[in-house]
Amino acid sequence: MSDVRVPAPDGAQLAVTVEGHGPSLLLIPGLGATRVVFAPLIPLLTAHCRVAVYDQRGIGESDVTPGPYSTPQLGADAVAVLDGAGIAASAALGASFGGMVAQELAIAHPQRLTALVLAATGPGRIHLAEQPTEAASEALLGKGARSPEEAYRMACTVLYSRQFQGAHPEFIDQQIRDRARRPIDGRAFKAQLAASRAHDAWEGLASITVPTLVMHGSEDAVMPLANAQLLARRIPGAELVVFSGAGHLFFHEEPERTAVVVGEFVSGHAASG
Repeated sequence: MSDVRVPAPDGAQLAVTVEGHGPSLLLIPGLGATRVVFAPLIPLLTAHCRVAVYDQRGIGESDVTPGPYSTPQLGADAVAVLDGAGIAASAALGASFGGMVAQELAIAHPQRLTALVLAATGPGRIHLAEQPTEAASEALLGKGARSPEEAYRMACTVLYSRQFQGAHPEFIDQQIRDRARRPIDGRAFKAQLAASRAHDAWEGLASITVPTLVMHGSEDAVMPLANAQLLARRIPGAELVVFSGAGHLFFHEEPERTAVVVGEFVSGHAASG
């Protein structure tokens, strides 16, 4: 495993971890999430892939830069991560807001991708087939919380399926403790949130030629399943895999199955890069 810092196009330093052997796979975290969000998956993926995972600007160990942020800008950051890791072409998996960044990466820099995996994400706020409920949106943002820990506990009520919350409270408690130890800079969170709300890749999605896999939990309260179905129809040739009964962070609820599906897809398209 190697930890490096690579420069973004504007000079901001991005914290990156690279480990494993095999076809390259770039992991892009979601809103307010550090690369630790992929911890349940990485040991399973590195058995078959060379995984590069990073903290997006403003988050974790990467530099905090003034807003506004945009998903095209963050897509260019993803290219800088590939450059810094010495990767000419890679598969990319973006989760939630990270999936919006991955869309921009595929649209603007298709030559850098061998495959695209979009997890728990959508095409942009104004094009959603189904909006989340107001209650789900407020919980996700921790509205009314008095501390970062309380805010993330509220978020977990919509990030995970009710069944998983009931069966694995200890896992969720650990996620809350981990987030509390790594508080997110308020300026960066607001900049990411604004970028997610402004994201609009609708026209570009139809031009994506990279082999694409859309993955989604059937019980996703943050980004309802209808939006994954819309993405899969909009991107030519895209495949859709639904994790029945799982919530927004389905890759936490079913890491083994997620790793198998992603690993097979990445390996199956590695030669195209």
